[in-house]
Amino acid sequence: MLRVVNDIEAKINKNEVCQYLGYKRGRSPTPHVSSVIDSQLDEAHALIKPQACYAIEPIVGVNSSTLSVDGLVFTSRHIAPIFSGCSQAVLFLVTIGGSLERKVARLMKQGLTLESVIMDSIGSVAVEKVADWLEDLVRNIAATNGDKVGWRYSPGYCDWDITQQQELFRVFDDKSIGVNLSSACVMMPRKSISGIIGVGKSCTTSSACRFCNKKDCPTRREEFAP
Repeated sequence: MLRVVNDIEAKINKNEVCQYLGYKRGRSPTPHVSSVIDSQLDEAHALIKPQACYAIEPIVGVNSSTLSVDGLVFTSRHIAPIFSGCSQAVLFLVTIGGSLERKVARLMKQGLTLESVIMDSIGSVAVEKVADWLEDLVRNIAATNGDKVGWRYSPGYCDWDITQQQELFRVFDDKSIGVNLSSACVMMPRKSISGIIGVGKSCTTSSACRFCNKKDCPTRREEFAP
């Protein structure tokens, strides 16, 4: 059963935005950039409309390269083994809506490049916050049954091809939270995240990165989930 949640609060702080913009720990933006970040943050809060939908489905089979979830088949030799100890999969979709995205486009059209880049970064931080919120919800649900929760994965991670969005979107009704999938498997609004979270008594908390030899990957995760 698909569940839709609308009452989500995505709290964003300035430091997170600065980190997304590339400011390393201990390095601060110039006073001018800092002021623009503040003004864009103030405006962004009215533009962000967090929503989430998810379905908890039984895992019916896992092998070295495929994960079968109640009629759906996902293919990835790196990610599939991670779900071997899971009994359920949480298929999820989150978004902040399209208002902020349209604002970014207007700012760019007006030639306000800095404001546009900062607003876009705020949107990226915000949608990650919504995904974190959904993951916390899953952990709370799992805890009531004494289950463990693994990493969340999205099409495009590791060797999980982006075209697998089509399989994942067989679960989601585009009217539920207003996210559509293009023919190129791009979600619209862009500030949206979809994926799978494993749940189960023997669910591993190891990252799929341990199956990959690409040590210099910028998104490489630590060995164990929090």
